[in-house]
Parts: sequence; structure tokens; C-alpha cells
Amino acid sequence: MLLLVFACAHQIPEPAPRSLVEPAPPPGGLGVCWVEFATGTLQKGLAVAHGAAHTDVPSTLSGVVLSVGDRRFLVDGGARADLAAEFAGVKGLHRAFLEEAARPFTAVATPAEALRAAGVDPASLTGAIATHGHFDHLGGLLDLPGVPIHLPQAELDLATAAAQGGESPITPADGRDLLPRARAIPFEGGPVLAWTASHDLFGEGSVRLVSLAGHTPGSLGVWFHHPNGNEVLLVGDAVWVREGYEAREPKSWLAGTFGDSDQTGTDAQIAALWALHRDRPGLHIVPAHDRRAWEAAFGATGCSAAR
Repeated sequence: MLLLVFACAHQIPEPAPRSLVEPAPPPGGLGVCWVEFATGTLQKGLAVAHGAAHTDVPSTLSGVVLSVGDRRFLVDGGARADLAAEFAGVKGLHRAFLEEAARPFTAVATPAEALRAAGVDPASLTGAIATHGHFDHLGGLLDLPGVPIHLPQAELDLATAAAQGGESPITPADGRDLLPRARAIPFEGGPVLAWTASHDLFGEGSVRLVSLAGHTPGSLGVWFHHPNGNEVLLVGDAVWVREGYEAREPKSWLAGTFGDSDQTGTDAQIAALWALHRDRPGLHIVPAHDRRAWEAAFGATGCSAAR
């Protein structure tokens, strides 16, 4: 069956040439912490259409704390500690897909525990950002009481639909709990890299958010320079493993059908990331669940002081 899926998988065409807009040099002063909530493995044959069916990739549920002065944001929070409550109200194939997605992971720490282990007081967070609203990115943020959660409006619309019992990739529980704490992210800033608009998180250029609509309508990427000198672009689930952008590979049929809201849009983002990787090879593009990419960009879990 997997061989049939691979044989029928589509190819992503090379994108049309476009100008690469260089981000303004960051002013410095950015602190970065890699915090990890769970580890596991991801089958490459699920992550990319033409991947080896029985090759496992080290995987992770992780977040990043970005700090400028006394302002501090956590990007992604993994899943909620209580998955049964999180999946309540989700039925059928969607429920089966969520449970299968959660199965390979072993919890390492709750978001609060991971933050404290890194020397970050959860109460000190200015806010949190989810690269998108799926349970394994948004859910853990909802386990941090009172922290405002920032998402693009398209993702907040999905949360509203979920909370009202409509069709949505966001679980009903997450939709209901998110809305009282939600803050909309605008993309009012100028172009960055391959994207036409951005949001300057701290207002001084060190962290830019860009739209990666496709996996979900409000998926976003986060660009910054790590204090270790690496230029980093977190891309959420636009791709699941680095082979996606390295080889311009679509996701598997199963992942695309049940995981992506817009397969055409996802393919366009994969093509853009492939071109960016080709044209800017020093940039560390970090898929949310590929632990190899996290290690290459960050080195190890923990915090690096502001430059």
C-alpha cells in the first residue's frame, strides 16, 4: 500500500524566480531558549511522499522562548498534558488521525516545567505564539494560565468555528479555551526573504513573523538570528522533515489529506522553502518536528544569552 501511495504521489514544480528581500540587520539583544516538551520518532514515509517507508527520523515537540529586555514570548507549546480532554468532541477519522499523531511521542516536560528548567519563570511571559492551531502546537500553551496567545486572524476564525461546533482542524476544547486569551497578529510590515509581508514582533527588527498559509490558513514562520550566529526560520508544519524543502518533496498522501487544510497552498510553501534553501544555504530552516534540524540550528536545549 505504501509503495502505491509513493508511486502515485505528485511532484511539486520549481517556483517562478522571485527577488529575495534581505531582512534588515538585527540590532542585537535577542535571547533564545530551546525548550522541549516531548520526544519521539517520525516515519519518513509519512512525512514525505517519496520517503523510505521504514526509516524513522528523530522527532520532537518543542518551543522557543524569544526575549528582548523584559519582553518574552514562547513560540509553540506542544500538546496539553490531558490529551483525552483535548480530543473530547473530535470524532471519526479526524480523531483517529490525532491519536495516531500523538502516539509516537513520550512526554519530557510540561511547558511550565520546561520553562522553569531553562530558568524562565512562566509568569514572566509577555505572551505566546502558535505557529498554527493544531493540538501539538497550541495545546500546551493553553496549559499556561493567563498567558495571551497570538495567532493570525485566519487561525482565530478556525478557533471560533471549533468553539461553535463547526468543522475545524482546531479541537473544540482548544477553540473554547483560546478565544478569551486570543490576540490577532497582523502582517502589516514589509517583505522578508521570500514573503511579501511580515510582522515585527518586538518592533526593532530582531524577530519577524511571516505567513506560511497552507498547512492551515493561519500558519506562520518565525525568523531570527540565534546568539550562536545561526540565522533561523521556524516553519511549523509547512514541512515535517528537512527532506521536504531539501528535495522539494510533497507530504505523503495521508499527511496531506488529513493534516493540511490546503494542499496546493502547502505545496507552494514547500517550493518557496526549497528555493530559499537553495539561494540562502546558511539559513537554518527548522520544521517543528524534525529534531535533527533543531539540533543543527540550536545545538542543545537551554538558553543562550542576548548578544
